[in-house]
Amino acid sequence: MRLVRLSVQRFQCIESAELDFAAGLNVLYGPNDLGKSSLAWAIRAVLLLQHGSALHERFVSWYGGGEPRVALTLCDRDGRYWRVTKTFGSGSAGRSVLAASKDGR
Repeated sequence: MRLVRLSVQRFQCIESAELDFAAGLNVLYGPNDLGKSSLAWAIRAVLLLQHGSALHERFVSWYGGGEPRVALTLCDRDGRYWRVTKTFGSGSAGRSVLAASKDGR
């Protein structure tokens, strides 16, 4: 699988960000405290953590207002697109959605 797109809202120091990944190696670079590590944490969280995990508290936005949300779009070898979307929160605030598409829409 290949990463295609990352969308992050209210996640640690990131109020809102969207990244499109190119084929091959992608490098995030920039000055300290820009949010590069937070983007890496967002990818790990959407793939590995349950939406209601107690660890979600470390992802809460530094700016307040709403639950952290991460959407990651991937493409498999057959050209099928998959989007994992997680809103992190306790109780009914947290939720996970897996969607599939043949054209990435």
